[in-house]
Amino acid sequence: MRLFKPKPCLYFSTEYFLGLCEKGPRSSFDCNKYRKIRDKLLEEKIVKPSYIKEPEPATWDDFRLVHSKNYVEKLKDPMFLAKILFLDYANPFDTDIIDFFKYVTGGTIQTFFSAYQDKTVCFNLGGGYHHAKKDKGEGFCPVNDVAIAIVKLFKKYGEMKVLVIDLDYHHGNGTATIFEKNENVFTFSIHRDNWDTINKKNNMDILLPDGTEDSEYLLQLKYYLPEVFDKFNPDFVVYIAGSDIHIDDSFGTFNISTEGVLERDKFVYNFVKQQNLPMGVVAGGGYGKDSWKLYYNFIKWVYKGD
Repeated sequence: MRLFKPKPCLYFSTEYFLGLCEKGPRSSFDCNKYRKIRDKLLEEKIVKPSYIKEPEPATWDDFRLVHSKNYVEKLKDPMFLAKILFLDYANPFDTDIIDFFKYVTGGTIQTFFSAYQDKTVCFNLGGGYHHAKKDKGEGFCPVNDVAIAIVKLFKKYGEMKVLVIDLDYHHGNGTATIFEKNENVFTFSIHRDNWDTINKKNNMDILLPDGTEDSEYLLQLKYYLPEVFDKFNPDFVVYIAGSDIHIDDSFGTFNISTEGVLERDKFVYNFVKQQNLPMGVVAGGGYGKDSWKLYYNFIKWVYKGD
């Protein structure tokens, strides 16, 4: 396979708006984050409107490819979903709030399909709900869009070796546990704390302490990622480009600068490109009013080269 110059391949829907997140633990999440990325890309003429594609929403059957039937049934209850999302019960909430996760998951599915089909890099402007397990939601993640999209990729194109590069501040525990018995999926995560013990050969967890700065973070990434490629030799790469490693993130405790986040993204992109592999990218975590700029910076660099 050969990875050519990135093609216009971004997925976004106006449904990428999760309301009722202005209260409680979610108060630092910018509900307009994904829309801001889309708007700035268009405003700065980084991409044309026709480059941004509208995904079809995932279905309940898609959810059941990864999550248990009983758990998926529970997700239809807005009270159950509200608990996972830490929503304030004193506030009314929309019974259709699950639609947000259906559209974002659909976007991740189409991102992976397009990247694999066209042998390129493709971005979902949202996504990366990597904490959700087979029968449990965690960390604001009721469904695991990444795992669902990988299984859909297998169903459409056949079993292949998929490397998940998870550089969100938090442990990609849900994805790792879902694929614990499938060694065709390698889960590589650099994070602050392990959320679970992963009993899987094709898994690597790199823990870094509070206050980690650019130099140490990038040293770890540049040392271990080539080792993973040499060991695993993937056919497809998933990149969770979490911006919550940034020094100003509301939840993170690393001291990674804006330049450091972009250098991280550039390294991953260039390394995957050198391997001539297709890659699907999702936004991952990021909390605070300016977290959207970090993912925007990466996409801008890929398409403009500056």
